[in-house]
Amino acid sequence: MIIIGIISVVMYLVAILMISSNTYEFEKEKKIKFILIGILVILMITWLIVFISSNGIHIENKNYLKIAKTTAIFIFAPINTIFILPYLGYIINKYKQKRLTKEKVKSKIVIMLIIVFIILVIETSYIKSFELGLLSSVIK
Repeated sequence: MIIIGIISVVMYLVAILMISSNTYEFEKEKKIKFILIGILVILMITWLIVFISSNGIHIENKNYLKIAKTTAIFIFAPINTIFILPYLGYIINKYKQKRLTKEKVKSKIVIMLIIVFIILVIETSYIKSFELGLLSSVIK
């Protein structure tokens, strides 16, 4: 589990660097808020997706399921952060530079949210397969 934690931290560091480079117009304080709030929101969404995907998995030892859920969160939350926040920061940054109109920003965010929703639906079944794979390797 320590290796998974280290990998997760490294992925979060990559995500923070990507977000930071895409939000260069932000003030330092607002950039930090954007990063922290964004990571927390994506972490909560990922937790919800993992909770939904774990529904229906029945196993005698609930600790194994808890470990599988935690592992999924540690892996998929930073991946989701890497896919979502840098692009969102890029859109907002271009708006701050007055290179995008408010209507363009809205349309880009709506399109991004639709794509993210589709990805999260697919990710739900993928996470379930991931958890079942982890559990089957432990139970054998």
